This record gives sequence, structure tokens and C-alpha cells, in this order.
Amino acid sequence: MTRLIVVGDSHARALALGATAAGYETLTYANSAAAWRDGVVRLQSDGTLASDRFRARQKIESFAEEVGTTPPLTSGAPVVASIGHHASQFLTEMRIKKLGLTTVPTRSAETLLSPAFLTAWLEDARRDALDGLAAIAASAPLVVVTPPAFDRNPLLLALTDALNSLIRAHGLPLYDPNETLADNDGTLPAKFAHEDGKHGNTIFGEAVFNDLLKLKLIPKP
Repeated sequence: MTRLIVVGDSHARALALGATAAGYETLTYANSAAAWRDGVVRLQSDGTLASDRFRARQKIESFAEEVGTTPPLTSGAPVVASIGHHASQFLTEMRIKKLGLTTVPTRSAETLLSPAFLTAWLEDARRDALDGLAAIAASAPLVVVTPPAFDRNPLLLALTDALNSLIRAHGLPLYDPNETLADNDGTLPAKFAHEDGKHGNTIFGEAVFNDLLKLKLIPKP
């Protein structure tokens, strides 16, 4: 049975369920999106995981022991990652800081950044993570999976599009289920949504892995 690592934020749960259903021996390392955003856990430019907090370091060490290699993400096992996105957390940060925002006349008073500012800001904020993903890709099959967007929030969509572009610009394999699994109206079917309406469910994870295998983005189990 082929080993496969799923690493990322809360969206990693559905991906891990999909990997297991596809027949992989699935090893998972995940933290909340807020932990990635705040630097509690970091993907460093060399592909290693790091933290300044004792409990987080213990979790990283336990994961390395489970994989049997330090560092674990460059062990050679295929890696499916949602690292680099956690866009909803950046959405919160942008609204708090009000950096370069302009008001869009909608009922919910959504806000959007100018494309140039958004790209420059995210490129700086994601530099180490993108370099880290590149380091992983140099030692193992890697694909970055964009989180499902069940909320059609304009700023969230702009963030996701900008992050997708950055990942592709770094030459990293990217799979966006919001494109491949969408209905005719361009939205993800409700059958893929977890009961919280924000995350994917088991059906979503299985559909993602069916596509990853069909597109030959990961080795067969």
C-alpha cells in the first residue's frame, strides 16, 4: 500500500478521508488555519515544519516519528497539501488592517483589494511557504489542493484566485476543485459540503482523489 501525506489546515480532513478511501496509507499533519496564519506553525523554505511553541513542536516531532523520517515532508512519500491557502484567515486579517481596501456596493458591504496590491502582499506573506512547497516537490510528488469555496464571498474568491496564480507561477502542481467539480453555474454542488457549510465532506474528498488519480497528479495507491 502506497504511503501518502496530507498536510494543511482544517481542509486536510476531507482530503485525508479521500486518500484513505482511494486506498492509500494516509499520514496526516494538520493545524487550524489561524495557526498557519499567525506563524504558530510554519512551513520553512527548506520544506521543514517549525514552531516556537513547545506543544506544536511535540506534534511536529510525533508526525516525523509516524512518517519515520526527519524532516517528514521530504521523505519521498507523495504529498497532498492545502498549505498556502487558509484564505478565510487572510480575509479576517485584511478586514482588520484595512490595507488598501475599497468598498464594493453590495448588501454585505464586501471589500476587495486592488489586484496589484493583493498579489504583492500575498507574495510577501507566502514566500517561505511557497519555497517550502517547492522543496517538497523536489523530493516527492506534490500537489496543492485549493480549498472548496461554498461561500461566494468576493474577497475570498479574489484571495483564492491570487493564491492559485502564485502557486502556479512557482511551478507547483495545483488542483482547484472549484473549477473541476463545479456545476454548470460555476459553484460546487451542495452534496460536497460538510454540515458547517465551509469545508468539504467525505464525498468531496473522494471526488478530489478520483480527479487527482485521473489527471495523474499523484501516483496510484
